[in-house]
Amino acid sequence: MGVQTSYNYGTSKGIAGGLYDITSYENNTFITPGGIPFGSGVVKGAAPGSDVKLPDADSTAEDFEGVVQNGFTTMQDMKGNAVPESGQSIGVLKQGKIWGIVGKAAVPAYDKPVYLITSGDEAGRFTTKEDTSTKIALPARFISGADNGIAPIRVQAICVAEKEESKS
Repeated sequence: MGVQTSYNYGTSKGIAGGLYDITSYENNTFITPGGIPFGSGVVKGAAPGSDVKLPDADSTAEDFEGVVQNGFTTMQDMKGNAVPESGQSIGVLKQGKIWGIVGKAAVPAYDKPVYLITSGDEAGRFTTKEDTSTKIALPARFISGADNGIAPIRVQAICVAEKEESKS
């Protein structure tokens, strides 16, 4: 029998991996290795264009694929966690507004640049410049402050041609 053990009069503003609003967005499908929570930032996997993974120390801004979107089709496990399993297809928001998971040291605020944590237990979470974690700058901005460990992020579209020009 399920029992609610915590109560709160406040309602969260959003959910990790949920769209912030219904403005234009691009969401692509990738295969997950499993264990990547909704609202996490992901990078190219072993088969770029097909799969994604959490970032690691070797990840660069050019590897960033987007934010794992909650499609509301993943069942909860026995602990109440909804995390896609290995081999499942997941939506990854490449451009648009979404609720992302922020690191403990993040101080998000309107129009602050977004960084992706690339190491440790918080790899895949988003942060700000003040955070001393290993991180990479992203083509994204925070929309407002954090609420219950998540914050709205505006991911800006970067086309391949722009990436190539920046390398020249």
